[in-house]
Amino acid sequence: MLTGAATEEFNLLETEFEAAGSEIETVAREEIAEDFTFVASAYGFADADIEELIAPREW
Repeated sequence: MLTGAATEEFNLLETEFEAAGSEIETVAREEIAEDFTFVASAYGFADADIEELIAPREW
């Protein structure tokens, strides 16, 4: 699933943030998740479950 692969990339980004002594903030995490929903809807998957789209999320 493409969204799973994209989520894995965000997981790697979180690792880089942690290495720099930072993190992806809560508001940013929610915005990223909402963006996944927006893109899914734009491609005709308006009923997609956000939790399934970002299931491998570690952030």
